[in-house]
Amino acid sequence: MKTIRINRKFSLLFASLALAISPAAWAYDSAVNVGLGQYSLDYQDQARSANGKTTGWRLGYVGRFNEYLGFEIRLGGTGETSAAGLKLNPALFLSPLFRPSFPVGEKVKLYGLIGFTSLAVGRTTATATEEIIARVGGSLGVGADFYFNEHMAAGIELISYQRNVDYGPNSDTSNWTGVTQAKVSLSSITASFKYQF
Repeated sequence: MKTIRINRKFSLLFASLALAISPAAWAYDSAVNVGLGQYSLDYQDQARSANGKTTGWRLGYVGRFNEYLGFEIRLGGTGETSAAGLKLNPALFLSPLFRPSFPVGEKVKLYGLIGFTSLAVGRTTATATEEIIARVGGSLGVGADFYFNEHMAAGIELISYQRNVDYGPNSDTSNWTGVTQAKVSLSSITASFKYQF
């Protein structure tokens, strides 16, 4: 049976989402953002490790509080990673991110990303059915958008969604059977397209 319980860290995630949808955030231009690229999932527990690179995607809504500070709420997904006797299957991830931006000339805008990511990971061994647990970790990234005109831009981005987040036993959530300690990292480098309204 697959179960995911919400722990206390999710309160911080949803508080960030509430801030992002405040009225001030809609006073400036908004945009939709899609990306495709290489995702890296790294897993390490007390007995084994797995490191995989797969293709992944993301879809985001970008809003701005002012000219230099904005936010992005993004949803994404990536493929499974396998090692001997172990399969890891990430579910969709959700990230509320602050997005400071810095124009460089008329056609280029650099931006940073800082926030949180909720990621659920399914773990299957040779002797067990799939078990899914979710954890929240800090996110940090950088990117650049190159504008064709006032509405459309292409970009490139590097982000660490989670780095060595503790997926070990937690009394507030469901846990992987037989795992006494585990660390999971998720990062990506993607090409993107943004349409600004």
